[in-house]
Amino acid sequence: MPDNAYYQIRDGKAVPADENLLENGGVRLCYLTLDKLREHHTHLGVDLSVLQDLTVNRDSFRSSLYADKQMISGFINIIDVEDLKAEMDCVMLILKKDLFCLVKIKDSDNSEMKLFESLMTGDHPVAGIPGMLYRYLERLLKGGNKKLESIEKQLLAIEDGVVKGRANNTFNPLIYSFRRQLFTIRNYYEQLVDISTELIENESGFMDQEAKRLIEMFKSKAERLIQGVINLGENLMHLREMLDAALNYNLNNVMKAFTILAAVFLPLTLVVGWYGMNFKYMPELDWPFAYPVLFALCVVTVGLILYYLKRKKLL
Repeated sequence: MPDNAYYQIRDGKAVPADENLLENGGVRLCYLTLDKLREHHTHLGVDLSVLQDLTVNRDSFRSSLYADKQMISGFINIIDVEDLKAEMDCVMLILKKDLFCLVKIKDSDNSEMKLFESLMTGDHPVAGIPGMLYRYLERLLKGGNKKLESIEKQLLAIEDGVVKGRANNTFNPLIYSFRRQLFTIRNYYEQLVDISTELIENESGFMDQEAKRLIEMFKSKAERLIQGVINLGENLMHLREMLDAALNYNLNNVMKAFTILAAVFLPLTLVVGWYGMNFKYMPELDWPFAYPVLFALCVVTVGLILYYLKRKKLL
């Protein structure tokens, strides 16, 4: 797959073009490497000082767009919500009235290039730059609902295990893992909400009312996903409290069992200690019935203790 892609809008469709497109007028849609962007920055109207400021490696989702009267530009860090272990991609977004350009910053598997190509080769009509922008941003939300539903099902399975008395310490690493996943997903969607908010503010002036309506639709979708993440986070907190309560209950039952055993055998231990003192004058040691009487006394004592515990509903 080539590293760069060029398209132009013709009769409401995105059609392939060559590199000369960057030097010509009209509406231009492109996916470029940094080197190619530097080569054609004059034709695209991109100031290199802004480019140098933007291309610093950033791993944080807390990025924003830079807007002036001619151009909107900024980073978008992109994750695969359905595979959070995959490497995070990063592209630079450049928007002008006649330009929609994605610049490759980090895209080792060319997934962002493939996404761009899929947008261009679809059968959907292209409603100018704002319409293409909306379609692109909407694709960044792909898999969000499915991932949240998957996490919710797994949390319900853990909760079911806790309710049925199968709570154990192996649940804690799972809960921590889900917490990290939700943290990453929430930051990702909040980044997209921040980007959409700055687009709606429209400092560059090329977003008409229809374009604003599309971006507001996208923002609403992203905010609903964020609310879903927040709800799952609250469920996760309640589940953690529920698990801690179950583990404490199990521990209390174990301590209760040990306490009962100690209460039952304490009198017997006292008898053993008493007759282990080895005094010379212990008259019952010479009595023929001493052993059976002592044995019966121990049995009666244990029986009385068990009866008391049963009556107090401690057994």
